[in-house]
Amino acid sequence: MNPLQSILLAASVTLTAATQAATTPPQSHPGMNSAAPLQVSAIDHVGINVPDIDTATRFFSALMGARVVSDISPGKIPDQWKNQFRWHGSSELQRFVMLQMDGGAKLELFQYQGSEVNQVQPHGDDAGASHVALRTADIDGSLATLKRLKVTILNDPITNTDGVRWFYFQAPWGTQIELVSLRQSVGG
Repeated sequence: MNPLQSILLAASVTLTAATQAATTPPQSHPGMNSAAPLQVSAIDHVGINVPDIDTATRFFSALMGARVVSDISPGKIPDQWKNQFRWHGSSELQRFVMLQMDGGAKLELFQYQGSEVNQVQPHGDDAGASHVALRTADIDGSLATLKRLKVTILNDPITNTDGVRWFYFQAPWGTQIELVSLRQSVGG
């Protein structure tokens, strides 16, 4: 096993536990999570900063059938907001677009401009780096589609010990995206 395979195997073990926790329905028993100070039921959307919002919107719409739910150009951003939300002083929010996939998943795209705004994607291990994981029923078909469209694939599908399969690819501007296929039940 080469070093990359070892790293990916370790990541898959971690992902297995996280996936099981995220996809296993909670056991219904009195008081479950009642002690949690903040009651959260689901992720509503994931926000992604992009260098070109039109390119990003076309990418998600053409590739995944995402539809535009809202498209807003807010105008000048008050300095108070820049301080409050930790934006650079020169930053201006050009547009933000909310996209929704057929299954209900939503992505909110943001395009900022300004002399201090860094348009370079962080490395996957940098603080603040992140990825989005989207579920697909057909991981092999999805991989074939991405290869046919010449999208950058970061790894071949990995199968976790629980049967969950996943791989990473990159959007044209460098955002890392994961496709996940949950294990199939016996007979279906």
